[in-house]
Amino acid sequence: MSEEAAEAADNVLDELLEKPVTVQYCPSCSFPAEYCEFSGKLEECKPWLETQLAELTDLREKGKIKKKTEDGEKELPGGKKKKKKEVEVVVSVSKRGGRKHITNIKGMDMFGHKLDELAKALKKQLSCGAAVVSNPGQGDSIDIQGDVQDTLLDRLPGKFKVPKEAIFKMEDKAKVPAYD
Repeated sequence: MSEEAAEAADNVLDELLEKPVTVQYCPSCSFPAEYCEFSGKLEECKPWLETQLAELTDLREKGKIKKKTEDGEKELPGGKKKKKKEVEVVVSVSKRGGRKHITNIKGMDMFGHKLDELAKALKKQLSCGAAVVSNPGQGDSIDIQGDVQDTLLDRLPGKFKVPKEAIFKMEDKAKVPAYD
């Protein structure tokens, strides 16, 4: 590198260091404009971003800001698509040891049921223990003592208003529709 190029680079660096940096904050989320996408309020911030900071809205084309496709899927950086969670209830039975079983229900919260209240109601209806269990990465589910899968499959469509096509049961580690 020549001395002239080195001096020019030093001059540019000095100019950049001397100028104060002005940061524009979003009025709706109070984050710096570059970080609005991480605030969780991006939909509220979009109008302000588009009017005040046109250069930041160009980030959408580069893939930094997530956008939705027509299918309801989110487009992630790199062109990958994130699918919506399927709305379904999965009922499974597992052995606990010896002759004891546990029935597990996943997905009832997707139909607007509060799991705590549902577990309490199932305790009374089935005369057994039931509790809400947190499964990391899979969401919350309800564990019921005993093998009550058939009883649950009968009650879910009527009493809990879950559509029959959204109810599945586990058979030999395979998810199978409960109603054909």
